[in-house]
Amino acid sequence: MVNLGSEYVLVYGARLAGQQVQAYLARMGVKLSAFLDRDRTLRSVGDVPVHSCEDWALHHDPAKACVIIGLFNNHVNVGAIVDQLETLGYGEIVSLVEFVRDHPEDQPFRYWLVEPSFYEQHAGRIANLRRHLADERSRALLDRIVEFRTDGDYRCLPEPDTRQYHPDDLPMWPQPLRFIDCGAYVGDTIQEMSESGLRFDAIATFEPNLDHYRVLVQTLSGRQASHFPCGVSDSNRLAGFDSSLGAGGHLSEQGGEPVFCVRLDDALPGFAPNLIKMDIEGEEPAALRGAEGLLRAFRPGLAVSVYHRAEHLWSVFEQLHALDLGYRFYLRCHAYSSFDTVLYAVPDIAVVPQPPIGDV
Repeated sequence: MVNLGSEYVLVYGARLAGQQVQAYLARMGVKLSAFLDRDRTLRSVGDVPVHSCEDWALHHDPAKACVIIGLFNNHVNVGAIVDQLETLGYGEIVSLVEFVRDHPEDQPFRYWLVEPSFYEQHAGRIANLRRHLADERSRALLDRIVEFRTDGDYRCLPEPDTRQYHPDDLPMWPQPLRFIDCGAYVGDTIQEMSESGLRFDAIATFEPNLDHYRVLVQTLSGRQASHFPCGVSDSNRLAGFDSSLGAGGHLSEQGGEPVFCVRLDDALPGFAPNLIKMDIEGEEPAALRGAEGLLRAFRPGLAVSVYHRAEHLWSVFEQLHALDLGYRFYLRCHAYSSFDTVLYAVPDIAVVPQPPIGDV
């Protein structure tokens, strides 16, 4: 159990996740002694002071402190921070996984972060996914992700793979690409793939955030591409879009900016893709349902994000495997703390229909 009776209770991370932890502790009647943060421009958050972990340890006994990790993003190597805190002598270091395990009630939604028992309850489905993964690296990664999400040890995770959506240790995507980019953001995926030497025959992008869409269109202005300021789902409808999280903008059932959602089967019936990427903030299963006609007709390669909800780690595989389209499945992680985990579905080239010539 997290020892909130320590002489000092600290939260490492003074931004959104850390402030959420502070608010949760306040509701429990626990007063925070300080935030720890490596941003030395921060002096305080409300009435709570902010210190670097080095400075705080100079003026207090770190062995008497309980430090809760209040970081939840894809850019920070939290394992290295835990190493630093241990080296400085901090007594108890608690991951967010452990904090949610011990205090699961009324926690805010955080993507894959749920009670660790959830992963234990679905152990059979996770084992089934493991049996169907095509290489040992995928199986080992799955084991490490589940271990991290149940035990909270950041250091059990491997270093992220750098080449997202086209890892260099997987079978190469067919070229030239007829590429559908769902959640195209500002065109960064297409730019990076091009810089890595991939060639494109046709491009279709979907991005519902209009600020990102404007940059996307400008970024790809020199390319022959079709751009859609839409979300992708399993029905053609008007929905809400919450853009408050920037790159993590997502569809919402209530409120938000109005956006159109479309089915890929309806928007691009003759496109004949050979690669579809989806990073659409949890809408991936619905978008795959809305693309089933394209999947059955053309069996494109797929790169589908599976980190936005805990169950997506195995349920997206189950959805695709049930289509019985002859895919081989791989798992790779492209960011820290198991963010940007992608399920790659690679078709058997021998059974992939050849796309028609010239039609987009």
